[in-house]
Amino acid sequence: MEIRFVAQGEEESCNDLHNRIYRQNRTIRQWTWAFAANNYRTEQIPYVVLVENGAIVGTQAFIPIRMVDEAGVYWTAKSEGTLLDPGYRGRQLFEKMYAILFDYAKEHQFASIWGFTRAVKALTAIGFDVPGKTKQIFLPFSSRSVQVLMSEALHDPETTATRKLKVSALKTGCLLAQSISAMKIALGRQRVSSGLDLRTWDKADQQAGDLCSRFVQKWGGTTIYRDAEYLQWRLFDNPYVKSIVRAIYDRDQLLGWTAFTLGDDGMGYLVDLMVACDSIRYCTDDLVRTLLLEAVIGTRNMGAVGIRGWRVNNHPFDKLVCRVARRVGFYHVDRGYSVVLYDCEAGRRRASYQRFDDWHVSRIFTEGVLG
Repeated sequence: MEIRFVAQGEEESCNDLHNRIYRQNRTIRQWTWAFAANNYRTEQIPYVVLVENGAIVGTQAFIPIRMVDEAGVYWTAKSEGTLLDPGYRGRQLFEKMYAILFDYAKEHQFASIWGFTRAVKALTAIGFDVPGKTKQIFLPFSSRSVQVLMSEALHDPETTATRKLKVSALKTGCLLAQSISAMKIALGRQRVSSGLDLRTWDKADQQAGDLCSRFVQKWGGTTIYRDAEYLQWRLFDNPYVKSIVRAIYDRDQLLGWTAFTLGDDGMGYLVDLMVACDSIRYCTDDLVRTLLLEAVIGTRNMGAVGIRGWRVNNHPFDKLVCRVARRVGFYHVDRGYSVVLYDCEAGRRRASYQRFDDWHVSRIFTEGVLG
């Protein structure tokens, strides 16, 4: 048995293991996009394999991601590709695979390692913290959206009667919510400032990176550095889904954008929303509302049963988006994934790592399967 970095030519075997264990049909193009085609320039991608008798029976990987805080741009790693053949569990092999990646993180000066999961036990055992949990904002367009939203809970054999009653109540409230939301959407769109220009991107604007830097200067904390190169990889070259990006301009100055898409489950997804505006001519709440409405109307026109986005922590911009979303008609749903975070030595020197509430997180932090 050996534990090492993946070698050229083993990509298909890694992907085949994933498809066999998860009963999926992920393509090799999707594997390559996630692990080998991102914007981290290195000869050895951070993808560890467990090999026995020539067969790959376990994987653990990083997706290097640049983030930005008030001190500038820096590298982190998203934990992905955690997979071990059931016959090899209980032998501390996960820890041994991660030991190689911890060394890689130190060598390459990653500030942190992070991810989202429901299975936190293995990660906390090797030093990860669980500083929070993703929650959701949700707006129904039809009663079927609740079934999609709560599908995992409804099929869970341990689902309580109380949870089922909540689902029933949420379904009952959908018709009223749809009427109220439709009215709010119509009124909100009428109030869009005539001084603004809304555009649909066919490629990322080169101003995107500068807007991210202005974002953390205005709102504080840290977030993914969404420069044009990152957005091209994450959104426009995404082999899973294609997001629509609507951007808002004051003349030719980029003030913000929203990205949204339609999932295979029929649900619309708010992938991202960013605003950084210093002009006293515009209210940030109004810009956020305008972009939210673009995502709502855009996904509804695509045939979505509803739209969902992330509500993660108490970052000032996250709180603002949640407040504006409620005015538009969104619900706040307390269901999601645990956040796991490992602070590396390089990250402990950064002021933005004092609290997880300093992170601004959206669905653009995910692998991209559903936006």
